[in-house]
Amino acid sequence: MATSSKRRLPIFLVIIAGVFIVFWVGLLSGSIMWTSDQPPLMVIPDMDNQSKVSPQEQVNYFADRSADRAPLEYTIPRYAEFYRATSIAEAEEMYSNSLPSSEWILARGKNRFETFCAVCHGAEGAGDGTIGERSATLKPPSLIAPGALTLGYTDAHLFHIISMGQNIMPGYRDKLKEVDRWAVINYVRSLQRKHLGEDALQQAHAQPEADMAMNEGEDMTDANAEGEQQ
Repeated sequence: MATSSKRRLPIFLVIIAGVFIVFWVGLLSGSIMWTSDQPPLMVIPDMDNQSKVSPQEQVNYFADRSADRAPLEYTIPRYAEFYRATSIAEAEEMYSNSLPSSEWILARGKNRFETFCAVCHGAEGAGDGTIGERSATLKPPSLIAPGALTLGYTDAHLFHIISMGQNIMPGYRDKLKEVDRWAVINYVRSLQRKHLGEDALQQAHAQPEADMAMNEGEDMTDANAEGEQQ
């Protein structure tokens, strides 16, 4: 009886072909990167690479050449809180700090402070942040020094400064939620108590702000004089 035989590929060729296919699929998909430090070949880019404007980049199609655009006047982001005060006096009439200084609130305030404030004021609020270290002219004030203005400020006063900004400090009402701004204030108060004690806070609140400003001005003059002597 006649028999027919089919020619079969050796098993090792099947294995080699399978490894070859897996290797190239992994290479082209980006899963295998050790063969080169260049980006993998993208068969389907899925809009990973496209024309865009990076933050703080200069562009030519706006008059001010800035890629960052300010929000339209009289508009606020959806679900955002509208900050109503236009002065410190109005802020002290409209706002008060009712947020408890619980462990969770202080942890949240520390997180927001270290994210948005520490770059200028330092991790402990001593005014020794990165900005002050790298700049010969920008010296953010200490929040914990004896006689610091912030000791005598009410919480509503600090809330207004954080919201609207002051001098070269920008406002953060569009970056920090209202509850986060109060959490930051509670954390700053905890730093002041840690370094100066509760009595210093109470005395500062009882002292007129004009006297506090005079004391801080004298301290700044003395510090500048010492710097010139050095």
